[in-house]
Amino acid sequence: MCASLRRRRGLTLGRPESLAEALAFLAGNFAPVVGWESVPADASCGRRLARGVLAPADLPRFDAAAMDGYALRLADIGSGGLRRLSIAETVPAGHLPTRAIRDGEAARIFTGAMLPAGAERVVVQELCREMGGEVLVTPPNGAKPHIRRRAEEVRAGDIVLWPGQRVGAAQLALLHALQVREVAVRCRLRVALLSVGDEVREGFAELAPGEIADSNRPMLRAMLEAGGCAVRDLGVLRDDPDRLLAALIDAAWESDLIVTSGGASAGATDHLQRLISRRGCLEFRNLALRPGGPVGFGDVDDCPILALPGNPMAAAVAFALLGRPLVAILSGDPAADPGRARLPLARTFRKAAGRIEALAGRRETSSGLEVAVPLPVQGCSSLVALAGADGLILLPEAATVVARGDPVDFVTF
Repeated sequence: MCASLRRRRGLTLGRPESLAEALAFLAGNFAPVVGWESVPADASCGRRLARGVLAPADLPRFDAAAMDGYALRLADIGSGGLRRLSIAETVPAGHLPTRAIRDGEAARIFTGAMLPAGAERVVVQELCREMGGEVLVTPPNGAKPHIRRRAEEVRAGDIVLWPGQRVGAAQLALLHALQVREVAVRCRLRVALLSVGDEVREGFAELAPGEIADSNRPMLRAMLEAGGCAVRDLGVLRDDPDRLLAALIDAAWESDLIVTSGGASAGATDHLQRLISRRGCLEFRNLALRPGGPVGFGDVDDCPILALPGNPMAAAVAFALLGRPLVAILSGDPAADPGRARLPLARTFRKAAGRIEALAGRRETSSGLEVAVPLPVQGCSSLVALAGADGLILLPEAATVVARGDPVDFVTF
């Protein structure tokens, strides 16, 4: 969205410079872009429903025994003393009773089996003693009837799952219990992912002097997929502006979002920001954030693009703080951005004023209180810090000293 379009909408023309301004820009100018599709129930786990689900049947579907025991009529046990009843039949789960229960009768029944007609309660087997073809029943005092009544949970036509609800293990179990074969879910956000740099090599290729393995792309792919995205991995692109531009144009045609790492600074071989401005609009860059400040955001042929720094910790910070909220907005899935917790800082930390400082940290319990603990190793390129952290501790922009016990934001990885 270029400045002229922002002007027509009455939006501020100022380029976002802080994290708060960048997040406000994303929230104010973007909306979900995904449609919906119908998928088999078994393929819906982890997806968000586009439409509600109506129960096609009652649940339970029939009156059933909730315990192993004997099904009988209330009039036949009354109160006080043993009752001797004849056993009419045995009803295992999955088998139908052959007839109704009559006066002076009981049916041996097992959990989940259909209740015979006329039966009004199940007396658990611990209160019964079988003798030949009869059973001695000790009348229970105020016990549950131990019957699951038809439709006591769900009636046919009830809404059982709501639009926007994420399908997890429990929801999948409910779909199967109701024999719902297909559901309408939101389409996955299509994200094109690539790394940039002559020094960066794919996967586990043997490295020559001066070369580094691409650790960012696997990390970002995992983070995107955890947010429910369908990732198209474009690999590593060299510092060639023409080839890079061609790849971005191709990615924009088939994607809802482009995410890059590397090549986003202002050096002579860093082409991304110039290419974004050439083919679209660069909305912001270089936020007051450390690490992760050299992050750019704009569009290529109307496809949003998030250009992350090349240093691993900086890329992780920028994606956690900007990428995940952006994915949540574009996919219409608030769970894609887990949000923040407020925790007391475990030790005093000093920083420069004028920018947010993001520290690799862990959530730990000290004296019964959960605290945010900065790791001893920090740095914009530290994979050790990244691998050891639960998330990020955000020190406020204006502060120069954040004392032990001061509340800070903790963003979970």
